[in-house]
Amino acid sequence: MKKRNCKQTEPSSLCTTKKRQAEDSSLYFRQKFGIKSELPVTCGDKDGVLHVVKYNDMEKCIFSEGQWFKPNEFERFGGKERNKKWKTSIFYDNIPLQKHIEVHKMVQIIHNQVQLYLNDEDIIDMTVFEGPTLPVTCGSGSGILHKYRFATGRCGRCIRTKDFWLTPEDFIRVSKPEGTWRKCILSNGVPLGKLIMKSVLELHMINCDCKICEDLEQYLNDDVCFVCDSEGDLVCCDECPQAFHSHCHLPAVHEDSPGQWSCTFCVMKKMKSSSQKTQQDILSSPVSQYTLHCQYLLLHLLHESMTDPCAKVPGFSGNICSPMMLGRVKLNLENNDYRTVQEFVTDIELIFNNCYTSSEDSDSSRMTSRLKEVFKRKFETVFKLL
Repeated sequence: MKKRNCKQTEPSSLCTTKKRQAEDSSLYFRQKFGIKSELPVTCGDKDGVLHVVKYNDMEKCIFSEGQWFKPNEFERFGGKERNKKWKTSIFYDNIPLQKHIEVHKMVQIIHNQVQLYLNDEDIIDMTVFEGPTLPVTCGSGSGILHKYRFATGRCGRCIRTKDFWLTPEDFIRVSKPEGTWRKCILSNGVPLGKLIMKSVLELHMINCDCKICEDLEQYLNDDVCFVCDSEGDLVCCDECPQAFHSHCHLPAVHEDSPGQWSCTFCVMKKMKSSSQKTQQDILSSPVSQYTLHCQYLLLHLLHESMTDPCAKVPGFSGNICSPMMLGRVKLNLENNDYRTVQEFVTDIELIFNNCYTSSEDSDSSRMTSRLKEVFKRKFETVFKLL
């Protein structure tokens, strides 16, 4: 079972130490060598040209004697394979590439390449990019980019789609394989490359060793609980990106459970289809026969009631007075207090009715209507009613 202790990190805090160390020397190198898109490089007795954009996109980027090489391949081509460290074996202007990387020069060059195809004179309303997340699209694909997870094209699983956390390069491969992530991933119609230039997104250094850049496997799941939308010690589903506090999930998760763990949503997906029944047949059935279905429905309602900013329907702690709140329904379900599905549904409907009668707020009424519609739709789907 995967576990994580999640606390979101501000983007600016991820690489600041190395940036400060590089500031003085990087200015010197930029003044001496300028900003270039192609670098003449040498390794042993071989000369070549390193194409910076191809380098950053992890393609074969060094052209020499009519062939394209990856850096480690060019190292072998130059007879320096014993070094096994191409960053110190390949030189630009008699200086190892490692030195240029350390002083952030390669990132500066990449930024300049972005400017070649972006028109900085465009008028953009930057206020739409101020939040912690950005809606993004690429071709027919869509997702939400979380700024604090963004690092580079190939590092930082920052784009949350319906089913996965993806890096920008992963998102491109899924949505538009022939494209490039800086040009083709858009937020509010603006390419990510331009948002980097506008400092909306902070590009990490190529040799950054922060957790986001070093360990992609730690970021396959959400950083907040699906139910209550807060951080903390989370149990991560092994089949989908969702994560939960052990007490928020239904059924509650024993944190010391061995092996892989699947959340209720994934378990429901794998259930074999049962024969269709009428609503009356379902309502009169024992809850014990449909415990998983009821847990699934309640998890959806808890999620909707806790994550919508306008939600005033009570979740674990009620915001309005009612004889029965969702948290109490959860407790009853865990304690096996319901005999039939009808009793479970009756308590849910009682909450909706109390919200309608006691609410003086139009937002709360709209939210209650939406939750009622969600419950009705999910109920019909999960029970496959006739």
